[in-house]
Amino acid sequence: MGKALQRWLDAHQLPAITAAVLGVITTLSVLIVAAFFLVGKPN
Repeated sequence: MGKALQRWLDAHQLPAITAAVLGVITTLSVLIVAAFFLVGKPN
């Protein structure tokens, strides 16, 4: 697992890492906003 990840990082470098981080942040943001919306929605 570790070696494959290292090879992938060596091959793709910064753009892929940046895209992955942005994707995770975006996904978490959407989930948090959706959760607050569902919790705060009047019945």
